[in-house]
Amino acid sequence: MDQAQQTKELRRRKRERVIMAVLLVVVVLVTFVETQVVRLPHDLPLGASILVFALINLNALLLLLLIFLVFRNLFKLTVERRQGVWGSQLRTKLVVAFVILSLAPTILLFFAAFQFVGTSIEYWFSAQVEGSLIESLEGSEQYHQQMADGALHFSELLAADLGQRGPSLAGPSKALNEFLEARRGLYDLAAVRLFAPGLGELGHATQSGTHLSHLDYLPLDLVTRVLAEGKPLSHLQAAPTGDFVAAVQPFPASPKAGGRVLGVVVAFKLLPKGSLARVQGVQKGLENYRQLKSLKRPIKTNQYITLSIVTLLIIFAGTWFGFHLAKTITVPLMEVAQGTQRVAGGDYDFHIDLEGPDEIGALVNAFNRMTADLKTSKARLDEAQEEMRRTNLELEQRRRYMEIVLKNVAAGVVAVDAGGHVTTFNPSAERLLKVQAPTVLGSHWRNVVEGENRDLVERMLGNLSSGGRGSVDQQVRLNIGGEALTLMVHLNFMRDEAGQALGMVVVFEDLSELEKAQRMAAWREVARRIAHEVKNPLTPIKLSAQRLVRRYEERLGDDAQIFKECTGTIIHQVEELRRLVNEFSTFARLPSARLAPQDLTAIAEEALSLFRGGHGDISFEMEAEEGIPIFDLDREQMARAIINLLDNAVAALEDSPPPKQVVVRLSHDDILKIVRLEVEDTGPGVPAADRLRLFEPYYSTKKGGTGLGLAIVSTIVADHNGYIRVQDNQPRGTRIIIELPARGARVAAV
Repeated sequence: MDQAQQTKELRRRKRERVIMAVLLVVVVLVTFVETQVVRLPHDLPLGASILVFALINLNALLLLLLIFLVFRNLFKLTVERRQGVWGSQLRTKLVVAFVILSLAPTILLFFAAFQFVGTSIEYWFSAQVEGSLIESLEGSEQYHQQMADGALHFSELLAADLGQRGPSLAGPSKALNEFLEARRGLYDLAAVRLFAPGLGELGHATQSGTHLSHLDYLPLDLVTRVLAEGKPLSHLQAAPTGDFVAAVQPFPASPKAGGRVLGVVVAFKLLPKGSLARVQGVQKGLENYRQLKSLKRPIKTNQYITLSIVTLLIIFAGTWFGFHLAKTITVPLMEVAQGTQRVAGGDYDFHIDLEGPDEIGALVNAFNRMTADLKTSKARLDEAQEEMRRTNLELEQRRRYMEIVLKNVAAGVVAVDAGGHVTTFNPSAERLLKVQAPTVLGSHWRNVVEGENRDLVERMLGNLSSGGRGSVDQQVRLNIGGEALTLMVHLNFMRDEAGQALGMVVVFEDLSELEKAQRMAAWREVARRIAHEVKNPLTPIKLSAQRLVRRYEERLGDDAQIFKECTGTIIHQVEELRRLVNEFSTFARLPSARLAPQDLTAIAEEALSLFRGGHGDISFEMEAEEGIPIFDLDREQMARAIINLLDNAVAALEDSPPPKQVVVRLSHDDILKIVRLEVEDTGPGVPAADRLRLFEPYYSTKKGGTGLGLAIVSTIVADHNGYIRVQDNQPRGTRIIIELPARGARVAAV
């Protein structure tokens, strides 16, 4: 258990102790007040005392509970109002209004009931009521006593008659019964019974119409008692068939017999049916009345407490109804307020589960309809946004696709809006025009194209406008960055569906390589025909010259030297022509590349080794990165290309000042999957005007060159799907760069 839980548990225990102490004090105070206010009589039974105290305590506890509830509600209302709880002000107004409306009549009713209860209780326990009960009881008792006295009197007379002139009492006899019947009728008795010691009942006489069962309800112990004591007594007896009074009278023997009791005579007189029960009821009612009279003060106190409870209950009901009514108003309003905040936060699924036929219910229903409508609108808006997002995504994909197409298309594409500002400039246009797109986008095309090139574009625009056509195609030759390019330019006006001008798009293709390929094909055909036509007479010419030397050298004498020089010149020129024809033949019949995995580093090293021994004044260096892969190429053709490049580099260094240096550099671009071969020299370099035609046949910048070496190198590189270009070397010289695709590349063995 952590510290926070321990602190919470200690607070809970402390709160329980305080509550128990307060309850104990309240119980003690209530008991003390009860003992002082409610003074019970000392003769009150214990059960009644406990019952009275229990009732008073119950009412007192109910009174305290209601007081607590009323003040609790008022305290809660005050705290909520001070804390600024939402709806507390309306709740306070409603509670105060209901308390005031219920308090005024309640107080009037309380005081009226207070007076009424006091007067009623005083009337209940007045002396007149008690006197009436006492008089009624005394009258009934006097009547019964008179009946008992009469029965005793007649029983005494009957006993005297039996003692003086009665029949024999030796046992039951007819004469005895007749005697008893005569005396019964004489004294107007209901019945007469005669008992003798040791003999039991000797005789009896009963009035006609009187149930004999009355006689059975006489307790026989009374007879035994009178026989023993010799004193008369009377007895009132209730029976189901009727109440009666019995007088038990002993009769002694004659004085001659010494006054001995001979028997007992019992005289019966009938009473009205239920008279004894009525007397007992009056007596019990008087006893209860006197007992209640002793509880007069507790009863009055209990009634006053009950009135107070009713009063507080009305006040509590008023406060509760105020709270309830405020709740029925404020809770929906609070739900609406919270729902408004939730809806403002984007939660359109909020629903208030309150229904009612009143205006609050209508407000809640309107709010729920509003949220449902907002949810529907939000769903439609989301659908529209999703549709717009998909449309934008599709447009973005199309735009990206167009960008990818423009990026990967070989032709340069430039778009210009109606105001002449550049809006599209693809990478091919950057490469061909040697301009970065960010520097020209948004600029006017006149600021991008300068000099003669601008005049050329304006002439094309003029031709487009004057011709009334929507497009124009023209092959032009431009000088860009010191390099001459042959371009096929397609210029088109862009118009919308309404025919409004949107600008123009310019597509230009580099025809330099195409022209070069066309020239290469033409020169190959020329070389093939020259080799075919020239090669045939060269051998006879050489053989004839050699034959003339052998045949006439010794015969000519002094002219022999001149003859020898002339024939030597013929033979040498024939050899030169043969070498030239062989070059033509090689250029015309260059076989297709046979690709196989080869190590370009080893091929370059072998080519360099051929030149290192024969040119001591030139430094040959090899710089190769680690990890140059083995990839597919034609070993013989690539070796021939490297040798041609090295031969050109050596030729360029013949008349160059030191240091004379040739560097072969190899590198690998793993991202582009290419191997780059660079051959650098420190010679005089190649003029920019000659670079475009440097790889064309029969174009050479060196003395005595055939112009086929670099053309053969370019053809070999093209057969390998590579690229070759020339750049200036720093600080001087020429750099030939060959880029070959590393197909089937794998790491070279160490």
